Amino acid sequence: MPQTSYEYAVGRVSVLFTKMLDAAQIRRISEASNVQEALTLLLETGYGGNLTGDKINTLEIDYVIRAQLQFSRKQIWELTPAPELTSLFLLAVDVHNIKTLLKARLLGVDAPDVLIEGGTFSLDFLRESINNKYYGEMPDAFRITMDKIEVDLQHHIDPLLFSAQIDGAMFRHIKSVLDKMHDRSFVREYFSLMADFQNARSVVRSRLLHWEADKLKPLLLECGEIDHTLLMEAMDTPFEQLGAKLNRGRHGKLISQTIEEYVSTNEPAVLKRKMETALMNVLRSVKWDTFTLGPIIGYLMAREAEAKALRIIFGTKRGGFEAELPELYV
Repeated sequence: MPQTSYEYAVGRVSVLFTKMLDAAQIRRISEASNVQEALTLLLETGYGGNLTGDKINTLEIDYVIRAQLQFSRKQIWELTPAPELTSLFLLAVDVHNIKTLLKARLLGVDAPDVLIEGGTFSLDFLRESINNKYYGEMPDAFRITMDKIEVDLQHHIDPLLFSAQIDGAMFRHIKSVLDKMHDRSFVREYFSLMADFQNARSVVRSRLLHWEADKLKPLLLECGEIDHTLLMEAMDTPFEQLGAKLNRGRHGKLISQTIEEYVSTNEPAVLKRKMETALMNVLRSVKWDTFTLGPIIGYLMAREAEAKALRIIFGTKRGGFEAELPELYV
């Protein structure tokens, strides 16, 4: 069960950090000549527990990564002194599961094995809610959104729209929790930055797809510092002026510079890459704050970044090509 002592939780987390892959280990795995050698090197580090020896020939790397992440989330749930705030960083797991279960129901198939354990809602609860179309026990933001989606689905099916609506519910829920707790910690900064960056990315993407402003509106997330009216106006702003237009709030300058870099390079990936680096920097700034959630959330997101790097390494080896690894939390 969750702990009440930050000192105890941070002490435990500091030990868990030592069991993560370091940069040298990641590099050796990345430089392995094939998938089998990379898997052998990975399991020799102790990653995934006791999954070694004769199991190595039949083991799926995706299973290993998912199992390690599931275990890490379980550890965090058991350690955190602030479960309500910690849960906000696990909502992305729930959003993934809700979208997957809803799509499976619409297609008339069983939910695939890409469902993820370790979110704020159990998989059984989500299955029952979505299969029965009953969301009364979900938090208000999710309940209202899912009820609306069910009504909309009676008339038309728009996967992009209901996916955006579920993302929106997540950020409305995050905002309601942070407002209720009067939170002014790194947690608010983290999600505010994410919302502003995601909204800026949505503006850019909508412009590239030549969408009308009305199609952008349901994609915009709450919790950020850039006003939605300004974001809607940005649909008509010349690209070379877009960065200046969105230079608002604590992270406005960074977002502005990122958009200007995109305009000069025509590389859409720069928006996501800069966002991930900025979010990681927020966590790094509280890495040693032993009386806050900083080290605890840092460990959780470090495991997520580690898993992403491993998926890229093994995916590129299977495909026979090279790719840039994401930034790790160090």
